[in-house]
Amino acid sequence: MGNYLIDTEKFRTLSYKLLDEIKQNGHTYQAVLCPLRGGFYLSYFMSKHLKLPMRYLEISSYTGQKQGEFFIGLKPDLSQGKFLLCDDIFDSGNTIRKILEIYEGIDFDVAFLLSKSPEPHDNYYIGEYIDKNLWVDFYWEIM
Repeated sequence: MGNYLIDTEKFRTLSYKLLDEIKQNGHTYQAVLCPLRGGFYLSYFMSKHLKLPMRYLEISSYTGQKQGEFFIGLKPDLSQGKFLLCDDIFDSGNTIRKILEIYEGIDFDVAFLLSKSPEPHDNYYIGEYIDKNLWVDFYWEIM
């Protein structure tokens, strides 16, 4: 398995690409839903540029490079409206499925910096598609 580095410049480029696409959709969001930890940097970027509040969801399933059971900690109460969910990577799809299960009936647009799935999804914004065999190193994980 090879590695793929998302440094600060690549993060900036992909984030602005996503921001432009999201602004063009014309949707109005109540807030940005930020899955901690991986979604923090993109969520903060979108929150700042779209002038939206952030809601934090503590969810994790990875220990190092191994995925296991989900841990759910902080879970904001989302009610009516549409939300922008931002995460670092669409890999297996397990995390996004779990979040959508937790918030069944809530309307989301979803932004990912990277996706390992070439299949398009309705209301998903993807910064870049990459090979499924790559392990991604984000600059905030290797500082």
